[in-house]
Amino acid sequence: HLAGANEVAARDDPALALKETVRATERIRDAAIRVDVPRIVFVSTVHVYGSAITEGAVLTEDIPPRPSSAYASARLACEQLLESASGKGLEVVVFRLTNSVGAPAAVAVDRWTLVANDLCRQAAVANRVELSSDGAQWRDFVALSDVVRLLEVAATHAELVPAGTYNLGSGAPMTVRALAHLVQDVFEDITGQRPSLVAPPSPANPPRSYRVDVGRLAALGIPPFGGVRSAVVETGEFCVSHKEQL
Repeated sequence: HLAGANEVAARDDPALALKETVRATERIRDAAIRVDVPRIVFVSTVHVYGSAITEGAVLTEDIPPRPSSAYASARLACEQLLESASGKGLEVVVFRLTNSVGAPAAVAVDRWTLVANDLCRQAAVANRVELSSDGAQWRDFVALSDVVRLLEVAATHAELVPAGTYNLGSGAPMTVRALAHLVQDVFEDITGQRPSLVAPPSPANPPRSYRVDVGRLAALGIPPFGGVRSAVVETGEFCVSHKEQL
């Protein structure tokens, strides 16, 4: 279950996003119980940690959630709704996803506000990547293809992924500026031209990274995911192929 308002819609109309996202999850939970579905895999967000996402922090699943956005609040409410049904024969797996990177299914999938998608689109259309900030922010980027594979395993092999809450990411922080450099590298390989980078100067004292701990999945034999470069290549090739539509 991934359905619900994305972060843009939740920012624009927080009350509606919370209402509709939670109501959809209530219906899915009730329907699953009614027809004896044994397990629900729910995709939440690492942003449920909210104000705990600070310089130097290590985010484990044991940290109490403190969401600071409507999007994260809605996802946390859905986690709690589903977990309330765990005593009614319904197993619940929650993945708190970081920042996934990968090509959309179609140009019309309106997720071009995601930073990797936005930078790849800029590179394809204008042969430049422009950051609205200095890019010193830290993120945990993970390949969407890895996320999809794990969701399939969790949905179909309960013995491999027991019920519970798991951080889902790479475990390796990267700055937005480093991602922009990676996009430059990838487009130079794809097109033979290196997009220019337009961004404010790097700060003299950049913030220290935080890290999303993925040890709980690693303890199940699921190693931390890499492959962000391949995900940027996939997204870059998609953007180049659909340049005229972008």
